Amino acid sequence: MSIDELKEALLNKEYPERVKISSDQVVVDVQKFLEIQFLECELWKKKDITKCPGHLRLVKFYQATNPTNQNTEQA
Repeated sequence: MSIDELKEALLNKEYPERVKISSDQVVVDVQKFLEIQFLECELWKKKDITKCPGHLRLVKFYQATNPTNQNTEQA
């Protein structure tokens, strides 16, 4: 997904207090998480955005919060 697609899909939505995005990662402050990941993507100077760690985390977050997936966790 492109950054613009991720922004459209993720911003201005409500999320649970905690979101498990992988077996070893739990987001506890969603707004701060999104802000930092998008900022990291904006600062990425390399050509392939899909290799940016922030982009990878945003995609994981999208997959975890996508209504077709049941990977969100409120713990």
